[in-house]
Amino acid sequence: MGAVSRLRGSGSLANTRQYMMAYISKTLTGTFYSEKEGVEYNEYLPPAKWVKIMKKRWAEELRLKGTIRFGNLEEYRNWENPILGDKNDGQGMYVMNGDEYHTDSMNEIYAWCASLPGISHRRILDIAKSNNYDCVVEIKCALKFIERISKSLHSKDRGNSTFHLHCGKVQYDRGDQASMKTLNKQTKFHFNVFQKSKTFCKDKEYRLSLTRA
Repeated sequence: MGAVSRLRGSGSLANTRQYMMAYISKTLTGTFYSEKEGVEYNEYLPPAKWVKIMKKRWAEELRLKGTIRFGNLEEYRNWENPILGDKNDGQGMYVMNGDEYHTDSMNEIYAWCASLPGISHRRILDIAKSNNYDCVVEIKCALKFIERISKSLHSKDRGNSTFHLHCGKVQYDRGDQASMKTLNKQTKFHFNVFQKSKTFCKDKEYRLSLTRA
């Protein structure tokens, strides 16, 4: 691979427990909501670090200007890329008693995707080769990264943001057999946005989604 850029978050997480008690609440659908940032999490805390495989010119935009691009899930469904394209992206599905149960979203969904640090070197190279990526960005403090995105979304320059930020690990269980008990336990709000088939499990994806309210 080419150059490696590193993004370091500022600040300390030493007071995380107190912060959680003051600002984080668990929703009826099993997610965690940060009232201070206006961010919904499938798991809290999010993983400490991510890696992002991308083109170097985009990495420089991110590193120097803080610019990132959220893609519409419809783009990913129509992406003719054997490694990254997923024709079912955002369309959740479980099987119960031989019947398929599908879930989709009525509103537009946009996503920005990274990988957990456990992604293999081989998979990084496969992803890079599939789309001519030449750079890996290491994000050293994912929580601060999320907070900065939320701050940008709700900045005065943007007026009243119409987007809801939701973050979580992708679950590779699309099409799995499930009981009603399992469905009630696993199907968090917008779980379909964070569900893929096992064929993508090597990606170890962490996803940030924007839903237009």
